[in-house]
Amino acid sequence: MAKKRKQQLVEDTPQEQVDESVHDHADDDAAISSEEEDESPPAPAKAPPTASAITSDGRYHNKQRLLLISSRGVTARYRHLLEDLRTLIPHAKKESKLDVGKNYSGSGNGNGGGYGAAVNEIAEVRGCHTVMFLECRKRGQDGYLWLGRTCHANSQMQMAESTNASTKHLMISGGPSVKFHITNIHTMDELKLTGNCMKGSRPILSFDSQFSSNDPNLSHLQIIKHLMIDVFGTPRGHPKSKPFVDRVMAFYYADGKIWVRNYQILEQTATNAKEAQTQRKLTGQSSSTSLIEIGPRFVLNPIRIFRGSFGGQTLYVNEEFVNPNVVRSLEKKEKGERYVKRKGAEKKRKRYEEELTAVVPVDPLGDVFR
Repeated sequence: MAKKRKQQLVEDTPQEQVDESVHDHADDDAAISSEEEDESPPAPAKAPPTASAITSDGRYHNKQRLLLISSRGVTARYRHLLEDLRTLIPHAKKESKLDVGKNYSGSGNGNGGGYGAAVNEIAEVRGCHTVMFLECRKRGQDGYLWLGRTCHANSQMQMAESTNASTKHLMISGGPSVKFHITNIHTMDELKLTGNCMKGSRPILSFDSQFSSNDPNLSHLQIIKHLMIDVFGTPRGHPKSKPFVDRVMAFYYADGKIWVRNYQILEQTATNAKEAQTQRKLTGQSSSTSLIEIGPRFVLNPIRIFRGSFGGQTLYVNEEFVNPNVVRSLEKKEKGERYVKRKGAEKKRKRYEEELTAVVPVDPLGDVFR
């Protein structure tokens, strides 16, 4: 009976009312589903880009220090170069020269001519993270520049992470390190350029596009670039540095070598309206910015890159590098060959004159008018 009454009521109700009731139920279901969605946890917001999140408060956080040292027997040119570099690098620490002795005789594994252990020990005592070591050989004729990270730098970073065998090996060996043959040295006093900069100013490090190239033949330049940044980049907020930038250190890669130059950033403003108008016509601005070379300048020819500090596994070898001893021996050999040719020509001419006098008869009246 109840089913018949319900069917009769449904049949008696008009179609419009049925449609409205269906829509009402659908709206109620949508409202319930929306409330359930609101009760669900909100979706995580997108993280901002990393570049915008990185900010600097200008404080002295990067406390890297550079050990600037040389071997005994450097010439005046190398000594003035080290003094110029010490002036330009405020976070450098100067140390006495290393003397050649039995204590520094290495095992022949390329560890800086036997100086590697001594330099690492000095860097650890002085609390230095990077090293610039200038080694002179053949009475100052050949100069080799070493750049690298010491064992002290790696020990501070890795002791807090883990203590496994591989980490201990890296902690002891340090590195990486690069050995250069330094040539074409010109100091500040020698160049006598018009540029000038404030002592202790922070430089802008400018690298050639080759240092960021994807060419597998130039992959070693990326390691050299990071070492250059650690060595020549002045930490922000260093007590001996100035809070402004007025010079540029440029590193160019050409002919398989690294050419180092130091420039001053010079900003000139027009003194009167006429100069400002002329400058505005040329550049579109009333002021101009230019670079003036200060010095020093030198050329670095990479020889070998080691995984450790002053030794270890070899990561890169420059096959085009020719030892200066070989170059000098070839020059002496060429001079010897020229000397032999000249002496042979003299003997040949003397023998020709003797043969000529023996063939021509003697004139009996040749001495009459003498």
